[in-house]
Amino acid sequence: MSKIFIKDLKAETKIKTYFGVAKKSVRKTKDGKTYIDADLIDHSGRINAKMWDNADRYKDSFDEGDHVAVEGTVILFSNKLQIKIFKIRRINEDDDKFGFKPSDIIPTTENNVEEMWQKLLDLINSLENGYLKKILLNILTKYEDELKTHPAAMKLHHAFRGGLLEHTHNMVQLADYVCRVYPEARRDLVIGGVILHDIGKLRELAPGVNINYTDEGNFIGHLVMGRDIFREEVLDIPDFPEDLRIKMEHIILAHQGKLEWASPREPKFLEAMLVYHIDEMDTRVAQCKKAVEDDESEGNWTDKRNYFSRILYKGKV
Repeated sequence: MSKIFIKDLKAETKIKTYFGVAKKSVRKTKDGKTYIDADLIDHSGRINAKMWDNADRYKDSFDEGDHVAVEGTVILFSNKLQIKIFKIRRINEDDDKFGFKPSDIIPTTENNVEEMWQKLLDLINSLENGYLKKILLNILTKYEDELKTHPAAMKLHHAFRGGLLEHTHNMVQLADYVCRVYPEARRDLVIGGVILHDIGKLRELAPGVNINYTDEGNFIGHLVMGRDIFREEVLDIPDFPEDLRIKMEHIILAHQGKLEWASPREPKFLEAMLVYHIDEMDTRVAQCKKAVEDDESEGNWTDKRNYFSRILYKGKV
């Protein structure tokens, strides 16, 4: 069973391949017949799928969030491609032999993970403050696997495997340059703040086919949870400077910039303001790129259904 990607699907073709289940509903037609309505994904896109026949037989054979093997036909419905499902099941251990790879299903950063990771380590090792250098290296060592694979958000930006690392990597490069433009800024605080600003996402978000908030994430949020992770690591470093601890906690808690954006504090010193604006820049660039890439309207302009609620130019300059 070879993998056929959603971006390559064509109408009136039969398929036998693997997807992730982003959404699943079991419904009834007007005459009471059960059918399955699902949104399937792989790292190239998303497509709606329906199972009209034998839905009662297959409705319990998979759940939202599963990786599944699908047999069906691609059809054109309301000028959009759709999959008519004949058979569907959860993958099993034998599917590895037939070409199933999780990396084919979950959208993943296109950047080299190890190169981005090394950039973070290099910048940490360039810092002057020994306490900050130690706590950053401790956190990266402790959470390495999660930091290399976690998304940065549920939907808004960098919402894919490795998205948190990509977002952080982009920001540290901006931070390194900004601190050369503004030498009065304490570089260690800006670099450290950028690396730690979203560390709470490791506890706020549950990654997978469907990125969801954890219960803790819904109750508390990543800003306070990030501050908690930082505090936990401070306890393991004797004589960690109190002034440094307070400033780093403030950067983490204030990095969303505005009270109306659920930031418990607004930035109150230069380095905290820089971390906020660097975060804002990378986030908005990612959202603009995604709005242009996802737009299906014809011509040089997107429609208004995007984060910015405005048309965006997508033609060649």
